[in-house]
Amino acid sequence: MPTVGHPSALSPAYPRIELTLPDDWTVEPGGDALLRAVHGRGGDLAPELTAYVHTSREASTDDLVDDLAAQAGEHDEGEADETFVVDLEGREWTGLNVSWIEDGEPVYLVHLVTAVEAGEVVQLVRVTGRIAGPDSEQDYETVQSILETAVVDPMGGGA
Repeated sequence: MPTVGHPSALSPAYPRIELTLPDDWTVEPGGDALLRAVHGRGGDLAPELTAYVHTSREASTDDLVDDLAAQAGEHDEGEADETFVVDLEGREWTGLNVSWIEDGEPVYLVHLVTAVEAGEVVQLVRVTGRIAGPDSEQDYETVQSILETAVVDPMGGGA
């Protein structure tokens, strides 16, 4: 009789993910995310950062980025920019900016995705910054500077 468990070959331990936050940000319980941080001013329009790991046998960074772009397109005035590549601490990340209108306010998401080989599977690490409301331009710069501090260590997953 087969068994399933975590960690295992198809469900490896998650990599370590770290972001360096400014003093006016707070760390919140992750909920469905591995980590969650918000700007200390709070409220629905406060910038937020989250991180997720998508584990798959076949999916690639491009597949996940395509899905994120498609999800943006499902929103009112949703659109996705061209992807970009950035090197952070020697690790290549694929970036995608998406936006839409929600409750009359512009919403911007900045996604960074990198692949971590983990034996029989690939772990796609996604770090996302969400910016909305009247302070979007300033908040975008802050979120971008935080995302540039992203560090991923495969730990239990592989090289």
